[in-house]
Amino acid sequence: MWLGLVGVSGVVYAATLGTSEREQVRLVGLAVGSGFVLASLGFLVALIVAWRRDVRAAPLVAGDRPECASGGPAVFHEGYVSAGGVLGAVSVGVFGLVFVPRAAEGAAWGWLTPVAMGVAAVSIGLFVRWRGNEYVGVHADGIRMIRRGRLEAAPWPRVLYFESGQVGIEGGPDRAGMSGEVETLIKESSIAAALATFDERLRAGESIDLGAVTLQPSALVLGGQPIRWDEIESVAYEHDSENNWTHVVVRGRQRRQRAAVMESGIANFPVFTTALRTYTGLRIRPQ
Repeated sequence: MWLGLVGVSGVVYAATLGTSEREQVRLVGLAVGSGFVLASLGFLVALIVAWRRDVRAAPLVAGDRPECASGGPAVFHEGYVSAGGVLGAVSVGVFGLVFVPRAAEGAAWGWLTPVAMGVAAVSIGLFVRWRGNEYVGVHADGIRMIRRGRLEAAPWPRVLYFESGQVGIEGGPDRAGMSGEVETLIKESSIAAALATFDERLRAGESIDLGAVTLQPSALVLGGQPIRWDEIESVAYEHDSENNWTHVVVRGRQRRQRAAVMESGIANFPVFTTALRTYTGLRIRPQ
């Protein structure tokens, strides 16, 4: 994508060769304005796709009777589209269609400002994806979750709770946001169920996905790197003060055997720490 952007910039520059500086700035303004219009259209298309996804998802939870829920059938039936999102997209389009070319034509700006704005506009259009509404229903036996228009269900031992206020399901990449009573119930129920079953599942030969960490019968996998339980020598916290992140660092007995993951990326964290104590006798040392 970035190579494509550089290529377009090169074409625009080539088109201005042999012209006056004023004409060059005007052409740059037109190109940048076009970038804003394209970004605006991208936003509107993403909103329409999200709306269609919501409308199609509504019947999936129409008969749900959860103990409590985040989101709900009514939200999906409305096919909710943010008025602020639509207004923002239209404003970006008008800005790119009217203001940028006029300002550039009057040579109010030099090259740097419109080019930087164009890069920002195209970047937003390329990397922002509107995901639509989410739904998390809490039931006695587990959760039902809709994200990106797909319905997934999971029993409590396979529900992943993240301290960042997100919930996921083992084996699935999607997470949904939650808060309040829904978050409290999911945190308590998922951790309790996972603690009660993790040893039995591992002894049966299963692997347990905890987000950034996977528990296997013979090894602990962090960030894709497996370290055998009987080779783990130490586990410690390391704090990144620059980014305010805390990492969990596991070191093995073999040379260069080291793996680190962000603490916030580990789901059902008490299960991870209990597994460490059970299979290695180690606790996580403070930094």
